[in-house]
Amino acid sequence: MSRTNRRGVLLIVAAAANALLSLLLLLVGIVLIGGLINLALVASNTSWSLLGSRAAAELGEEFVALLTLFGADPGALLQEFVTAQGLPSFDRFARDLLAALFVGVALFIPAGVASGLAAMRIWRLTPAADRGVLQLYAVVVTLLGAIGLLIAAAPHPIWGSVLLIGLISLLALRRPRAVKLPYGA
Repeated sequence: MSRTNRRGVLLIVAAAANALLSLLLLLVGIVLIGGLINLALVASNTSWSLLGSRAAAELGEEFVALLTLFGADPGALLQEFVTAQGLPSFDRFARDLLAALFVGVALFIPAGVASGLAAMRIWRLTPAADRGVLQLYAVVVTLLGAIGLLIAAAPHPIWGSVLLIGLISLLALRRPRAVKLPYGA
């Protein structure tokens, strides 16, 4: 396989990988945002005492019987603890937490759009085209994958694939060397 054919194959693989990453990030972003909206709606109808009662029910009948033997209501215990700690009402607390999560999750959509745009640019790349922005994009994707793997502290399919896509993109976006004709022809 000649050098130019390998370069073409790498560019095709990089474009396809970025397109798949784009679809994955957009899908995950939309699903997670839908889930956060659903959680916000559920949280608006929940109180700390109801949450304590649900938690006690999950622990089993023996635990609830033991608490009632001592005259303790699980819902009231949690409500007293929350009041003593000065926490806001559960719906407000949950909405604040979900709003913080939304900021992180909402970044999936712009990242997906960026990956899609990079895939289109890589697909249409010519040897004379400027690669600076695409190389910067590939460096950022590579760093995100590496940092994600460091935070996960274990092999992770999503961060591993992000790192791999960044490295493939960096490899494919190298500037082609000038072609030298053999024997000075």
